[in-house]
Amino acid sequence: MTQHPLFFVVGASLALSSCTPILGGEDRPSDVEAGYTEREAAHMEEDDRCGPAFLQDSLPSGLVNLVGPLGDGPFRPVCKRHDACYRLKEETQAWCDDRMRDEMVAICDTGKATPFYSVPVIGPSLCRFHAGIYYTAINTTFGAAAYEGPPGGEIVDVRIKRIDDAITADELNVCVDVKNLTKTMQEYDVELHTADGKMVDREPDTYERNVRPGKKKEFCVGTNYSPLWDADDLTDVVYVSVRADTPTGFAITNDMVIVDSREVRVRD
Repeated sequence: MTQHPLFFVVGASLALSSCTPILGGEDRPSDVEAGYTEREAAHMEEDDRCGPAFLQDSLPSGLVNLVGPLGDGPFRPVCKRHDACYRLKEETQAWCDDRMRDEMVAICDTGKATPFYSVPVIGPSLCRFHAGIYYTAINTTFGAAAYEGPPGGEIVDVRIKRIDDAITADELNVCVDVKNLTKTMQEYDVELHTADGKMVDREPDTYERNVRPGKKKEFCVGTNYSPLWDADDLTDVVYVSVRADTPTGFAITNDMVIVDSREVRVRD
């Protein structure tokens, strides 16, 4: 997979496959509509293979030809289809990724993937582990950067709950369902702001949550975990905003953009 910038994939693949030559194997493509197969084939490139882009872009061609087959294992035809699926963009990233996983596992299940992976019991298990490494690597926003596409998402439902507290001030909890309307994996967090722009809460605090194309997840923000805020501190109207990680970059900070926001009335 020439697009994927994940260095650990090659290291793990080399460790798994350095014990034996790993050419050959039996390809097991999924059943798809014939016209799609032809369109996909038109988007394949001769140099497509499994593993991250730096193999092709940074290493001498002779070295790529040497180590490339180790990273490919028995899966190069699958990776070529996966790269073409990303380029064609008729299906979502998740569809391309899941199909790749299924085709890799089908190759492992033949028991004839490679001489090493054909060893009874242990061989197919290691083969499926190899396949899992690739799937885990690309079924993320790293894969989204390779697929390419803008960040996006939508709040599809808002639920407000005022939490009565007999001892201290009441708290407010706001839960929203966020739906990924894009074709790529998205990473989201949700922020709660007052009408004058002061941030009350952000969830998750540290790591954003992945949401696959077409799926939705619940996010909740509020005052109940903050020593600085309670329901009475809030303005009459607050705002809930969904932020998505920009899939075109890998910055550690300042790479989140607001993709949807809703007004929430706290008091009439």
